[in-house]
Amino acid sequence: MKKKFLTLAFLASTTVALASCGRNSGGGSGTVEGGIIDTPTTIYLWTTAGDEGQANLNRWVEDFKEIEPNVTVVNNKVSGNYDDLENMIITGFTGNNYPDLAYGYPDNVSNYIDYGRAVQLDDYINHPEYGLTEEEFNDYVPSYMEEGTQYTVEGTWSVPFSKSTEGMFYNADILIGLDLSEVDSSINSGNPLNEAYLNNLTWEEFFGKLAPALLKYDAEVRDIIQPQDDGVTRVLGYDSDDNLFITLAHQYGYPYTSVTEDGKGSIDFNTPEMKAKLQEFAEYYEKGYIFTKGTNEGNYVNEKFTVNQCLFSVGSTGGIKYQFSDSNPMNVGVAKIPQADGGTPSTILQGPSMCILDHGDENRKLASWLFYKYITTPENTLQWALNSTGYYPIRLSNLEDPAYLAAADADAQQDKSMEKLTANGFVYYGTMTDTLFTSPAFKGSSTARTQVGGLLTQVLLQGDAADIDQLFADAEAMCNLAL
Repeated sequence: MKKKFLTLAFLASTTVALASCGRNSGGGSGTVEGGIIDTPTTIYLWTTAGDEGQANLNRWVEDFKEIEPNVTVVNNKVSGNYDDLENMIITGFTGNNYPDLAYGYPDNVSNYIDYGRAVQLDDYINHPEYGLTEEEFNDYVPSYMEEGTQYTVEGTWSVPFSKSTEGMFYNADILIGLDLSEVDSSINSGNPLNEAYLNNLTWEEFFGKLAPALLKYDAEVRDIIQPQDDGVTRVLGYDSDDNLFITLAHQYGYPYTSVTEDGKGSIDFNTPEMKAKLQEFAEYYEKGYIFTKGTNEGNYVNEKFTVNQCLFSVGSTGGIKYQFSDSNPMNVGVAKIPQADGGTPSTILQGPSMCILDHGDENRKLASWLFYKYITTPENTLQWALNSTGYYPIRLSNLEDPAYLAAADADAQQDKSMEKLTANGFVYYGTMTDTLFTSPAFKGSSTARTQVGGLLTQVLLQGDAADIDQLFADAEAMCNLAL
């Protein structure tokens, strides 16, 4: 994505408007010389970041005070998930009790846009004095920046901050070097399993060859997978039913959702092709090739993976630490999730961005932008990635930084350690940034995500007994009610 440079006339008018931010902004008295903001201004940051993230944010709040002495940033950690944060923000709109800068997924931000409280950020990004230079703009991972434009209203409404994706974690102690030729000599051309093979799987190869061969090897040659509590031996767990549905649609080129020409959200997933794909996956679930969080009584699949009750665990890289257990240490590899044979290479983009919310005060909006720009300097985005265990740099230059390269040196880390897994995650990240995708965000898009996740769970559990036409129709109807 190229940076859109605005006309000189527009930039001049923007400079005048933003430079007029000289009124008091709720910050009391005592103006201090220095910085861009020349009036005491207080802004509020709300996130759900954990302890590691909060330590970084608190340090940056203090450091930013030295750059903008008239700006006070109040950092508030909100308990709960991103939807809980959204509910608090929307509830606070009526009483003017909401932040200036907030974590958010696109679905969350789209609702703030609908309430008329989100700030379009293009004027700030393109500003000649305190915007981003073309070099700075192009240093952000392009797909991360593009995500901030995938709304029903034209423009940039969110900017990247703490990004992750999904990875396929696997038990390297068992799988690397495993010779399956005794049960299927066609796998990996008859050679033992290796990283290259596992990192380039298609769903067709996985379900058609690898999964059945692993179960046959386990039954006939030697035990490599522990049965789960219900006595069934399963190969791969997938932590997010909704991500699986959405990713399959994108990989195979099937409709999911879209935005119409008049800027409205459209629910498109009720198709014969998607019904057939889910019925295939129901057969694979029945055979023990795959299970999901939804079929696992809502429990994360990594709980099975870390006790050898499955060999693969697909989950968020933001939760990479949960794929390792001190009580049962193993070497954990990280590979791309299986792809569609002949389809579009696709890995879902995850992790919160930042958005600015409007309090009707130009100083507060500008201060929020300046703080965001500061916390996403290359130095700070590198530290966020290195200290957050699973969230990746949003700056391309970070990938060439010596500190990042050292952290990504898996050979330098102790075997069967969290440090080695983290390094493997960094290596993985460098191989798949060009496959990242995101779906359009609009009023009702979060409902669509919830509905397709539940739909996939129901089809897997009900199998042949599933009234698939009715299940799809019911999910579609619920989505349309939310538009």
